[in-house]
Amino acid sequence: MDKRTKIVLFSIAAVVLLIILIAVTPEIVRYVDENRAVAIVNGEKITKKEFAINYRSQINYYGLDKAFLSQKVGDKTYEQQIKENVLNGLIIRQIELQQARKRNITLTAAEKKAIDQQIQQYKSDSQSGAEFKQYLQTIGATENEYKDQVIKSQIVSKLYDEVTKNQKATDAEIESYYNSHKSDFVEVKASHILFKVNDSKEEATKKKKAEEILQMIKDGQNFEKLAQKYSEDETTKQKGGDLGYFRKGQMVKEFEDAAFSLNIGEISSIVKTSYGFHIIKVTDRKQLSLNEVKDEIKSTIESQKKDEYYQSLLEKWKKEAKIKKFEDVLKSVSI
Repeated sequence: MDKRTKIVLFSIAAVVLLIILIAVTPEIVRYVDENRAVAIVNGEKITKKEFAINYRSQINYYGLDKAFLSQKVGDKTYEQQIKENVLNGLIIRQIELQQARKRNITLTAAEKKAIDQQIQQYKSDSQSGAEFKQYLQTIGATENEYKDQVIKSQIVSKLYDEVTKNQKATDAEIESYYNSHKSDFVEVKASHILFKVNDSKEEATKKKKAEEILQMIKDGQNFEKLAQKYSEDETTKQKGGDLGYFRKGQMVKEFEDAAFSLNIGEISSIVKTSYGFHIIKVTDRKQLSLNEVKDEIKSTIESQKKDEYYQSLLEKWKKEAKIKKFEDVLKSVSI
């Protein structure tokens, strides 16, 4: 091969290489940018890309826009506050993942398979598949990046279960809780007559009808028979409006407040809820025994003890951690 041919071939190779470099340069620049650290936790970085995915996920979840994010509360915008909250959450998660590694806590093959199956289920349905695809586009994540976030969340959950497993409720604690929360373990049995309000235009008419029926009850007519005839609650009307027993927290607040204020046999005035207008009659009231609610109380106490213990561990781990944040990288993330 003569010198001139070598020069020509070298020139062609150089041009081809230049074309390739021009084509891939934006991808290289993006890759380098996305892998910049927004924070380093004990020598491990949280990348701009991971932060952006979690930040945009929050924005998407609450349906926020740029106009809202630009508003100020005190000396910070909502955007700055949300970014700080998301970053702090990711820092805590990084610490948790490091603690999980120290304890050899990982997901089993079966647990990872379950995640894959859940994702495939999303994708196989035409509606949820389209929504899932749109969600990934909105938060700027690939399917594998989304899966990575799910895996990390489940590892943290397993860490929580492992380190708090010895937080148990004693019999003395259960009994003490019961004695100091007895009012929470009262059940009332009630019946009602409902006049549904589906449109504000019919509110006055329905209220007038409820008042007429209430007067009929006051005049001595049978509550149960009136419920069978006039109640618009199709589930209970044939039973004379009987709702059975319920505790606080199981009914809408307005209904619950009225029912628990009545004695056995008493009938309420007209009670308005999101369903419409009610006339309520309490037919029984009973105090649940300790044995009846022991398991529920045990679960409540242990949940509280686990949360408090885990929070104390987080505070300890965070104090021991070496954390560095990069505010300039944080500022460069947008929706």
